[in-house]
Amino acid sequence: MSSIIPIVISALEDIDNGKSLRTVLRYYVNHHNLDREAESTLYYYTHEIYRRLNWIDLFIKYSSSNFSLKRIKSDMRALLRVATHMLKINNKISDDIVAMLEPYYSPVGDMSLSSLLNLIQAVTEEDLYENREDLASKFSLKYYTYTWIIRKFFKQWGEEFAENVLNSFRENIPMYIRVNTLKADCEDVKRSLSEYEIKYVVINSIPNLVRIDETPIPIPRLEEFKSGKIVIQQKASALVSLVLDPQPDEKILDMCASPGGKTSHIAALTGSGKNILAVDLNKDRVKILTERLKLLGVKETEIRSMDARNLTTKVKTKYDKILLDPPCSGSGTYSSRPDIKWRMKQRDLGWYIKLQSDLLDESSKLLGSDGHLVYSTCSLFEEENHDIISKFLENNSNFSLIEASPMIGVSSNKLYNKAQELFPHLHETEGFFIAKMKKEGN
Repeated sequence: MSSIIPIVISALEDIDNGKSLRTVLRYYVNHHNLDREAESTLYYYTHEIYRRLNWIDLFIKYSSSNFSLKRIKSDMRALLRVATHMLKINNKISDDIVAMLEPYYSPVGDMSLSSLLNLIQAVTEEDLYENREDLASKFSLKYYTYTWIIRKFFKQWGEEFAENVLNSFRENIPMYIRVNTLKADCEDVKRSLSEYEIKYVVINSIPNLVRIDETPIPIPRLEEFKSGKIVIQQKASALVSLVLDPQPDEKILDMCASPGGKTSHIAALTGSGKNILAVDLNKDRVKILTERLKLLGVKETEIRSMDARNLTTKVKTKYDKILLDPPCSGSGTYSSRPDIKWRMKQRDLGWYIKLQSDLLDESSKLLGSDGHLVYSTCSLFEEENHDIISKFLENNSNFSLIEASPMIGVSSNKLYNKAQELFPHLHETEGFFIAKMKKEGN
C-alpha cells in the first residue's frame, strides 16, 4: 500500500487547491498505471478523508497549538490528514507508512513527525465534543457537516428526519448503470454482466437501469463502458428524463447539458439526437459534452457554448420540452461528492438561487404553448427547489404545476404533491428535486 501514498497525497493536495474530487480521481486513474488495489486505495482515502474532513482536522488542531493547518504547506496538510485517518479510523499506522510520510513533513519547532503523531493519537473524540452544547454543533462532528447546513435541515424537516438524511451521507450510495439503447440491447448487457460475474439488480421503475451490487471489475474498465453501451448514472438523474417524457419529433432544449448524462438519455428515449439543442456555458464542459455524446452514439444533436441566461437573444425557436437542471449547491450529493460540502459557504447559496431564478425565467420564454418544462436539482435545500418554483409560479400565471411522474420519490406537499423529492436513505440514490410545469399560451 505504501507505494500509492505519494499519489494519495498529491490527489489530496489537488482537491485542497480547488479541483473537484471527481476530476482529480479521473486524472490520476487515467494518467497512472494503477492496479485494482491501488485504485481502490486512492478512492478510499480521498473519499473518506473528505467525508470526515472537519473531524480529522480537529484532531490535528487539538494535538498541538504550535501551528495552524491553514498556514502549513498543502503537502504537509495532506500527509497529516492521511496519518490522522490511519490513526483514528484504522487505529494503527505502520512504520513503513511513517517513513513514506517523512519527506513531506516540515518540522513544527523541534517536534518530530513521530512525536506529532503521538500527540494526535492521544486526542480523544470526547475532547472534540468539549464545549459543544447544542445538538447542531454535536451533529456537525457526528455527521461531518457544517453546523449551518445541519440547522437548515432541522428547520426544513425536524431533527429526526434530518438525522436520517445526515446519516445517509456517511454511507456510500449504490452505483447504477443505464443501458444506452442507442448502442446496446438491455438483455445483451445483462448477459455480459453475468459473464463478468457482476451482481446486479434491474430497476423496474426506470427502464434500462441496473443497480450494481458487487463487481470484480471496476465498471469504467468494462469494454461496454468504454464503447458507450452503458453509462454510469444515478437513479434520480435517470428519473429526470423520464419525467420530461420526450417524444420523437418534439423540439427539446437541455439548458445546462454537460456532462451529457441527461442529454444522452433524452436522445435514447426519442431514438436519436435529432431536434435536441444542448447548451452549456463553459467551453471545457462543452468539449466534455461533445466527446461524451459522440461516444454514446448521439447524432444530430446541436451543441452550443453560451450563457443560457441570454438564450433568447440568439435562439428564436419555441420548444416543446425544456429540461433545466441548473448549477446548484449539490447538497443531495454529499455521499458521493463529499468535497463539495466543504467548498460551499452559506453566503454562496444566494448566488445559486439568483442564477437558478434567472435561468428559469429565461427558459419560460423559450417554451412553446402547451409545452412542458422540467426543473431539477441535486440539492436538498428548499430555497433552491420549492421556493424557486413557488416564486416562479406567482410571477407567471400562464404556468401550472403538473405531476412529475413517474413518481418514485416523496411527493412534495409544499407544491400540491405534484413535485417530488428523493432522499438517499429512502430511495438509495442522491438527493434530488424534480418539478414539472405546463405553459398555457405564449
